[in-house]
Amino acid sequence: MKRLTNRFVKLLLVIIPLCFAMNAIAQKSAKYWVEFADKSGSKYSIGKPEQFLSQRSIERRKQYGIAITEEDFPVNSNYIDSILKTDKSNILLTQSKWLNGITIYSEDTLFEERIGNISFVKFVERTVLIDSAEVFKKDSNRKYIDIKALDKYDKTPQSVEYGYGRSKAQIELNNVQWLHRLGYTGKGMVMMIMDAGFHNTDTINPFKKLRSEGRLLGVKNFVMPEENVFKSGSHGTMVLSCIAAQTENELIGTAPDVAVYLAKTEDGRSEHKIEEDNWVAGVEWADSLGVDVLNSSLGYTKFDDSLAHQRRYSDLNGKVSRASLAATIAAKKGMIICNSAGNEGSKPWHYIGAPADAFDILTVGGTYISGKKAEFSSFGPTADGRVKPDACAVGGFTQVSNTKGNTTVASGTSFSSPLLSGMVAALWQAFPEKSNYEIMDAVRRSGSQYDSPDDALGYGITDFMKAYNLLYSKKNDDITILNYVANKGSKYKISIDINSKKSQTVILKFKSRRDGYEVVKTKKLGSKPRNIELQFDKRQEDWDIMELQVTANSKTTSYIIGIEKAE
Repeated sequence: MKRLTNRFVKLLLVIIPLCFAMNAIAQKSAKYWVEFADKSGSKYSIGKPEQFLSQRSIERRKQYGIAITEEDFPVNSNYIDSILKTDKSNILLTQSKWLNGITIYSEDTLFEERIGNISFVKFVERTVLIDSAEVFKKDSNRKYIDIKALDKYDKTPQSVEYGYGRSKAQIELNNVQWLHRLGYTGKGMVMMIMDAGFHNTDTINPFKKLRSEGRLLGVKNFVMPEENVFKSGSHGTMVLSCIAAQTENELIGTAPDVAVYLAKTEDGRSEHKIEEDNWVAGVEWADSLGVDVLNSSLGYTKFDDSLAHQRRYSDLNGKVSRASLAATIAAKKGMIICNSAGNEGSKPWHYIGAPADAFDILTVGGTYISGKKAEFSSFGPTADGRVKPDACAVGGFTQVSNTKGNTTVASGTSFSSPLLSGMVAALWQAFPEKSNYEIMDAVRRSGSQYDSPDDALGYGITDFMKAYNLLYSKKNDDITILNYVANKGSKYKISIDINSKKSQTVILKFKSRRDGYEVVKTKKLGSKPRNIELQFDKRQEDWDIMELQVTANSKTTSYIIGIEKAE
């Protein structure tokens, strides 16, 4: 009997702690995604979009013929209230009008069962389990200025020659210095950067001009609303510097005159599916504000709770991840999203992640300044066979600003993506009448591998002087400009193919935009397709931009070419 008693005591000593442990696990708080079945009974109207969209967002829809639909209506507030009332611990974190859902914090251990039985709930999913209860305080972030303040700035393109300093090579790989020389530096364009924090962006020197000119429009923290986004997170600071830094003769971003919103959607403490829902909330905020170009140096391939949320390559079809779904919708609303391809190229995963698999966005791969692919840059294609990356820029040893304002190097497609997104903003500034789809098409078509894309660099390294001309010139299949810049790499030549079935005299007229210098040349060609090479090695200026008119087969087509002074 004594032996049985001892055994019983020992068993209790095992069971009791186990019960406490099980109870502790059961009492863990969590965050959930709740998707609704409809938007019935909405108080909003398509005829009054100003109730749920900014004026800039409304104007963009009008300009590009984008319909305002029920998809743009906010989530039904009655549904939200009903969910919140099911437990006193419930707190609304974010909501998605496009996907018709919300993210909820709850300490109710039966939340999924309780909410899943409600008639207007379509789907409920736990997105992160939290070890201890969270305390939510008032949002400490603030908007800086009304976006209307941008209207007071002169948006007239003004040619500028920056001292690029250490950023020179990464600028020149994509020929974006020519957009700057043409006067397109992102002025009047609005971007959003979604990242994990922007430590010291509000104080360091590379962003002094951004702040003093009132182009830092606002900030928002979707992870911890009470936390100031400027107090932590070096990644976002480095990313922003690729776009908007202005330290003359040291570090210049690709769109140094752009206006920006900053959104923290990434939680650096862990990797859970809720971050994709934060991403969705961020991109919808961007749309409501009328943002033109959004950079996301974020990607999701696997989560800490891999048993509950396991992602496979077959999921990368643009239709599984909520972030990918929202990115595709954002394109339909008129926005351009640039997303990093990812850094899995030399790892077992190998491929891009989400939302890089979305439809109609620019997925950006990384190279070195030599143009060679960076080993870490993730591979395409998407699971359904679409070419990825869409474009490439420098991601290996990229020149960036650290949180102290000093220039340093960092590697990853996290930096090739913002470099390219700034270039896209500058290009769109030049052609505001073009839709986001037309701009993205020009970017893809100006890739170094557009005619023969592969899984490593996709369409290749984007030549933004070519992209500019694709949008500037009328389509003419009889004329092919093989390079739009005469420099050391092209032996100071511009090469032109003429596709002709008859003998003719081709007329070439040049006019300098810097000094008005003009010259007319003629070339007699036979009946077969011919190549014309124009030599530019005697110009005295450091650089020049010339208007080129080519008349062939009785048709005249205009182009813009860049000329570098011969070394």
